[in-house]
Amino acid sequence: MKNNIEVLHQSRLANVFNVVGEGKTAVTLLTSVIWNDGKPRRTYLKMFSKSLVLGVLNEITGYLLGKSCDLPLPSHAGIIQLPGGLLKNQDEFLPVAFVISEAPGRTPTTICQITDPVTHKQLDSVMNMIRDWPKLNDTVAFDDWTANTDRNLQNIVVDGPGRIFLIDHSNLPISPTWSAADLDAGAEYRNVLAVILKIGQNGTLPQKRAIAVAASQHTDAYNGVFDELKYWWDKFLSGDPSRRKALEDFLRIRADEGHNRISSNFYLMAV
Repeated sequence: MKNNIEVLHQSRLANVFNVVGEGKTAVTLLTSVIWNDGKPRRTYLKMFSKSLVLGVLNEITGYLLGKSCDLPLPSHAGIIQLPGGLLKNQDEFLPVAFVISEAPGRTPTTICQITDPVTHKQLDSVMNMIRDWPKLNDTVAFDDWTANTDRNLQNIVVDGPGRIFLIDHSNLPISPTWSAADLDAGAEYRNVLAVILKIGQNGTLPQKRAIAVAASQHTDAYNGVFDELKYWWDKFLSGDPSRRKALEDFLRIRADEGHNRISSNFYLMAV
């Protein structure tokens, strides 16, 4: 089995530069980590509070499925045992953090200086970045499959025309606190990227047929990475068999039914 998720000893954390995201439930640090190939890389270390027990597992699941769909993700991802002394209130966080190497570029929020509410000029600038991106339809289909409910403009990194990377899958599926009852394989979940596209295209979604076609790859993608998914699901959810079964069934069924589901949701004739 190819291991896409690296397991790193706490000694691999070579340096901590600064806190780049801080809240009550999750803290993200920009660090230097020595990965298993012996190379140091600028790396984001994401610490989840103990109330978000599924945060690390969601990130792992999203990374593995995204890699299997050939989506543009950062080159390295893993977990690391946290050394003491990173935060004053560190005992409120899980002892293991998710780490992911830095992707080049900046977020559309930064590049376009997005305000709240977003102006038409800002939205046009965002649409110019993503409209012709080769992986656009695949990403919308992926977020539908995995119920990734938070593909906001902070979770996309742009490094020039056609060079876009995807980050942050802690809300895949749904949220870092999902329960078995939340996972309805036939449901339609909020797809933020599809919403952005519709708003930026006067309420239309001309990509919808291509998005449905992109969903046809999901069964192969799921099967191609299932062994590693199973390893991590068993590890994190060994004490919660109902949640463990619900996650596997949810992703398998949605992969198999993706084309028809998206066709139905977008009012297309399934072909």
